[in-house]
Amino acid sequence: MTPSSVPVQHRPRTPTMRRHWRELVELALAAEDIYAAAALYPHADHAARERLGTRLFAERRDCLALAACTFAHGAVLAVVARLAAANRDETLKLRLARNPATPGDALALLAQANEIIAPRLACLLARHANAPHALLSALAAQSEDIDVLRALCENVGVPSDLLILVEQRGIAVLQRLLAIHLATDAQTLLHLWKNTHTSAVRAQVLRHPCCPEALLRTLPSSSAERRSLALQARTLPDILALLARDEDPGVRRAAALNANTPAGALIGLCFDAQAIVRRVVATRHDLPLKVVDWFIGNADTWVRRTLARNPACPPEWLERLVHDSEPEVRRAVARHPRCPARLVAVLAADPVAWVRAGIALREDLPASLLRRLCADEDIDVLSGIARHPATPQAQLARLAAHAVADVRRSVTLNPRATRRVLLQLRHEPYPLHRVLVFEHPNLTDADRWRMRFDPDREARSRLFAHFGRTLGPVVASAAPLAPLAAVARADQNDFPHPLDEDAPQHEHHDSPSPTNTMESR
Repeated sequence: MTPSSVPVQHRPRTPTMRRHWRELVELALAAEDIYAAAALYPHADHAARERLGTRLFAERRDCLALAACTFAHGAVLAVVARLAAANRDETLKLRLARNPATPGDALALLAQANEIIAPRLACLLARHANAPHALLSALAAQSEDIDVLRALCENVGVPSDLLILVEQRGIAVLQRLLAIHLATDAQTLLHLWKNTHTSAVRAQVLRHPCCPEALLRTLPSSSAERRSLALQARTLPDILALLARDEDPGVRRAAALNANTPAGALIGLCFDAQAIVRRVVATRHDLPLKVVDWFIGNADTWVRRTLARNPACPPEWLERLVHDSEPEVRRAVARHPRCPARLVAVLAADPVAWVRAGIALREDLPASLLRRLCADEDIDVLSGIARHPATPQAQLARLAAHAVADVRRSVTLNPRATRRVLLQLRHEPYPLHRVLVFEHPNLTDADRWRMRFDPDREARSRLFAHFGRTLGPVVASAAPLAPLAAVARADQNDFPHPLDEDAPQHEHHDSPSPTNTMESR
């Protein structure tokens, strides 16, 4: 099997870049799996694509693996789709239709106009977020299968005009899905309201952002409908005041969430008998100071915890919560964005490690407290210190050698970790950690090049994709892989040549890799 040509755009390259690219292609062709070659394929010119394509698409088992690969480039999946359509390979089509990375033009190939689409494939295509409008239109107009129409209603990318076609069929089991879909227009919502007395459908109509204005002016009889009305951002304040006194606590809780609920109604909700209502009131950023005073002494732990984290709680009022008997409340004080420095110092010595860990995450932590927490032995505290941008590099180097993986991972997430610290973590036994090191902006491309023999297929694929974009002759027109973290690219001439004496020929991982946390199951 031979792949079809893919539209490409060439770019100028230096002799060093061309030499390194050729070496990269040879490494991919010699690899035991196909994922490195798949990462390079979108960035290759015609000659290299011929060679890589022979490695990628010659065997059906490799095509099946690529079709299920969620980190495969769209250009690769498009070729697999052409092969699936040409060979009428239903198994290959199903795998592509399940893959969220399959681009729209490839999905269109799976539904040839001269073929009858299998119901299972039609459902997958109807639900796919990348399915093109023409394909969805054909499925909406021609399909009589309830499962296919249900899949269309569950697809967030379906436009309003197709939902109108589905609604005109009058299928009761699809009405609630139509009422939920954000693309459903006001006229369709009004039709749904008139054509059903099902409370679940009407509740979704009332909650919809495009709900007709006329439906928001009266109180419905159903609790579910009143709850949706209380959550609706366009509900009138007078209606919300009535809903705030509803007998159903779920309705009162919804009214407490609504930004348009009048202040007088909120005052009543502060003393609601149900804790779930008071907890929601405590999350509001427009709380009056009098309400904050009432809530500080509330008997419910979650109300005090929510209030302590709320920016509406004045920093000086946190004095009454810093010695709370519940550690979760003290932790919330530690995470308050404007917690006073004096209280931060008090909480840094808290007997509960979880509270101290909250302090360790604060970016405004004074240097003296940072040094004190560096001596802590708790894993959560050390993980916070390892991520702190002000942690000294010598301390980060010690944490990079910590026995617990969570602490080492936090070092890789520290934006200020230097190259010297990061180099300690290139041999991490966990693939996720190695990818985080590879993506760190303070690592150089020369360092990344030395990680090219990573044993994990997705980690290796990301590495090859990065160098494909950097060294490859072609900018592919298809959708790219998920973007890596911001990567600082070194001068292309700084890449070590694989035959240079100072460039290691193979990167060994001393400890065996544990259960693969990067590969899809």
